[in-house]
Amino acid sequence: ASKLTHEHNTPLAITRSSLDNLASQPLGEESRRYLQRAQEGVDRQAAIVRAMSEASRLEAAIGSAERERIDLAEFVRHCCEGYRAMHAGRALSVGVPGGRAELTCAPDLLAQALDKLVDNAMSLSGDADEVRVTLRSAERCYELAVANSGSRLPDELQERLFDSLVSLRDQRGAEPHLGLGLYIVRLVAEAHGGTVRAANLAGGEGVEFVISLPC
Repeated sequence: ASKLTHEHNTPLAITRSSLDNLASQPLGEESRRYLQRAQEGVDRQAAIVRAMSEASRLEAAIGSAERERIDLAEFVRHCCEGYRAMHAGRALSVGVPGGRAELTCAPDLLAQALDKLVDNAMSLSGDADEVRVTLRSAERCYELAVANSGSRLPDELQERLFDSLVSLRDQRGAEPHLGLGLYIVRLVAEAHGGTVRAANLAGGEGVEFVISLPC
């Protein structure tokens, strides 16, 4: 990925500068329209190259992360205090076990994955919707879940939600959004020997993302 990124940057720069020079020339309306489409295409190619490079760096960082023994329940409570401050005015509820939930993990990576899921839930729901963060015990694992009301998973993305460069966000706007958030969540779960899944809640009430962490 790093080599491809380097090799793509030069032709992208040549194409962008050529289009900028062309934009400074007198052009008809139809030519301007084609020029705009070409510039949008170059912007998307550049965004893909940046995302590919970022994904490569993340994979390397995840593989070398240090592990320690933590209380996962306290960890979730502490993270959610920060989310409440960050998203003041939004309804955020937390459910964790009463006792300790011991887990050997890479806390920084788990925090990053939880950040992505909460940010995803907030961005895909409205001010009147609720976001719920839950830690529960399952068979030989802990389940860290983030659910939100007010949205549903599109059927066409269900099979590739956790691939790189896939986004649930609205694609409108000049700057393309190329999703790495859920891909990062998958990498973190797999680094801990776990999995991640997503599903629409029963009755169309919303969406839930669940990281399963073997304990």
